[in-house]
Amino acid sequence: MSKINTKKNQRPKVLPFSNTILDRLRKQCEIGLPEMEFLRTSSQAKFLTNRYQCATTFLQELDLLKKRPYLVSFSDQVRNPGDFISGKFLDREWFVLRNENKNLRLYRNSCLHRGTRLIPGGKAGSINKIVCPYHSWTYDLDGDLLTKGCETIQEKLYSFPVLEKAGLIFSGFTKNVLDSLSSILEEWNVYELDSYVPFAIQSEEGTYNWKIGVEIFLESYHISTVHKNSVAPVVEKNVSILDPIGEHARILIPNRSYKNTSRPTRKDLIITYFLFPSTILILFRDHFGIIQFQPISPNRTFCLRAILIPEKPKSSRTIRFWEENREFFFRTTSEDLGLAPEIQAGILQNEWIQPSSLEPGIFHFHNSLTNALV
Repeated sequence: MSKINTKKNQRPKVLPFSNTILDRLRKQCEIGLPEMEFLRTSSQAKFLTNRYQCATTFLQELDLLKKRPYLVSFSDQVRNPGDFISGKFLDREWFVLRNENKNLRLYRNSCLHRGTRLIPGGKAGSINKIVCPYHSWTYDLDGDLLTKGCETIQEKLYSFPVLEKAGLIFSGFTKNVLDSLSSILEEWNVYELDSYVPFAIQSEEGTYNWKIGVEIFLESYHISTVHKNSVAPVVEKNVSILDPIGEHARILIPNRSYKNTSRPTRKDLIITYFLFPSTILILFRDHFGIIQFQPISPNRTFCLRAILIPEKPKSSRTIRFWEENREFFFRTTSEDLGLAPEIQAGILQNEWIQPSSLEPGIFHFHNSLTNALV
């Protein structure tokens, strides 16, 4: 990963971790293994593989995903009043916009009259009013119905809670869905990520269960094999510590420089935040990547990947710098995701699988998932 000195990325590189956490990681560097304390409290030692193909389980997971936060969009995509973008999560269509006071609003993409989609799917642009293409029922940017004489039991578009942090926009389908993010977002304040903008966004569908996608990014055991020519030369082999944050988690993987410094900063670590159940944020020294998995069927998944940087590049030199980081992020995560269909195909040949003690993140994920589905 490349380095460059720009005014914006000279932001604080301090870490929001206690000395106890940093010392735990230093100890694991000396041992050469991930911390296994978490495994002593894990209730599962092996997992039946029908959870990766069972239609009933899949429907239960869809219901769970509707009750948890998900990534909607990026702040830079709706920067100014009237800016909007529409999208879909599972079976729910929505559009998000910034109103005249620059506050975010996220609405169900459906007219109060006959239910017509108000904004074409996957469209972005700028508007000063929301106009239904069927009968011209018109709403202001706060969702209030402006058309007079309409017979309706509701005069305001149905809205969802919305939260903006680190250049990201989160939402969910239930009233207090975003509350679970509070402890993680408080930790993010130290990184000063709110001005970050997407440099590159990529999405694709793959033939694997969504949980397989998540699992890949919750352990470092595979790095020396899958990333032997990319990430492996940079990080300590098989070393990590995991701290659950409710259903979510933080995973710290030390770079080779970590054990040689008494005051580690962001450049000495790869910091992964797992936002349960399907979002991964990977924080590097001066940028971060985000990955979100959205189930389509038990064996098909939509994956969104993006890299966010401190500010839009203003010179050819900074463009080249971020292009190098973009290429590295998408190449290495493609090394991971390229294996996902092979994992899916092979996993179904067995009745059960047994993650090793080198993969505590897998146990945390499945413990959280099992508890949430009860």
